[in-house]
Amino acid sequence: MLLAARCAVCDRPGASPCPACHAGLRPPVPEPDPPGLDGLVALLRYDGPARALVARVKYRNRRAAVPWLAAGLAARVAEVGAGVDVVTWPPTTAARRRRRGFDHAELVARAVARHLGVPARALLRREAGGAQTGQPAHQRRAAGPTFTAVRPPAPGTRVLVVDDVVTTGATLRAAASALGGAGAVVVPAALARTPSPRVGA
Repeated sequence: MLLAARCAVCDRPGASPCPACHAGLRPPVPEPDPPGLDGLVALLRYDGPARALVARVKYRNRRAAVPWLAAGLAARVAEVGAGVDVVTWPPTTAARRRRRGFDHAELVARAVARHLGVPARALLRREAGGAQTGQPAHQRRAAGPTFTAVRPPAPGTRVLVVDDVVTTGATLRAAASALGGAGAVVVPAALARTPSPRVGA
């Protein structure tokens, strides 16, 4: 049997997000890009309903929200004129992928690529290391993940790297470093951005 789609935020039957939850979603606060992530493109401010929306895609496999999120992020990429040749993502660890049964960043990145009309490719491998989620900001910055470009694109290729949430930028920065070191031009993007503590509501 086909299960009816439900809102990933409030669990109401229907669209995900539903109109009521959609009304609570906000764009990111204008502020400088994190170091090493010039031109960062983000769809949502990571608070309120956006936290539940992204978390339930990530941890509960609530895929009904992926098309909406991907379409919105692709539209933002097009809006800022960040023409790209290929889309990729910072992969999760093999252990987390086995436990969850999927890689949420890959799901979103492939959907974004379809909207942009460009290929999605697994260009990075994540090396062994601890999770970033839940770590204090200083630990995220000091012990961020490490990636290796396993399928380096041709020099000058514009690569959109899609992540879920940018807090300190450690994950996207590590991915951008690996691809930039291989000669790619990286366009960093995320579904949501955590406002810095110094930015008001």
